[in-house]
Amino acid sequence: MNQVSKSFESDFLSEALVQQIDACDRNELVPLLLRVFAESQPVLEAGCGSGRWCGWFLRRGIACDGVDWSQELCDRAAREFPQARFFACDMASVPVPDGSYGGIIALGSIEHTQDGPQAMLREFRRLLRPGGRALITVPFGSPLRRLASPFANLSLTVKAIPQLRRLFGKRVGPTRLANARKGPRHDWLPFFSNDEQGWFFYEYRFTRSQMRSFLAEAGLAVREEFVGFHDEGILHHFGRLAGRFDRQRVAVDFTPVGRLLRAVLPVGIAGHMLCYLVARDD
Repeated sequence: MNQVSKSFESDFLSEALVQQIDACDRNELVPLLLRVFAESQPVLEAGCGSGRWCGWFLRRGIACDGVDWSQELCDRAAREFPQARFFACDMASVPVPDGSYGGIIALGSIEHTQDGPQAMLREFRRLLRPGGRALITVPFGSPLRRLASPFANLSLTVKAIPQLRRLFGKRVGPTRLANARKGPRHDWLPFFSNDEQGWFFYEYRFTRSQMRSFLAEAGLAVREEFVGFHDEGILHHFGRLAGRFDRQRVAVDFTPVGRLLRAVLPVGIAGHMLCYLVARDD
């Protein structure tokens, strides 16, 4: 298991699964999910983590399986939902026959592979039956993120100086940021995090043109494209200046500055996630 998977595993195991499923009801994609996947079953949740969306679908009588890197998360989900299958494996190689699913959701999952999402998207096409549909979301490499990227990289470089981290009581692992930066594609706006092993690649932030290219290459036809999660985008861009995320309400508590920023920066400039509804292109 890689460092990205370990970070998700820790987060998902720290909260009761029933609470995570309840929180799904407040996700802005719910109307789209119900409209599309009530008629496109069974569904595969790709990068299912705790299996929360599988549980959410099953509550509504929609058949759903899950795939994730984490064996522990898949085992817990399988105990909670014995009517579903959970595969602990690479999303680019799911051990089921071609055309096994009418629908796939990949909500913030395909961006975490350093080699890029192409292999996973080709696998999604294989897994979908003819006419099947997938909902895919990735962090948006927005104009605002691209404009701020040089400053964000400089700030991260300073924050990663080992002497400064020790001075402020931050952990210093063996892998330096400079080494972590060597592998990823920098035109895909990589983001880095750290744990006890040091710095590691965490995710990419893609532009519309990049995602359209990936999807076309995989044989997935775009049916809808939009930017979503405006509030989270403002928070990600401006941090504590804008507010904080309330995990109980699953919503952003804005400061006065945050409310102003949200009012003047449209979702197409500052939204957090780029969202695609796609179909198998035959």
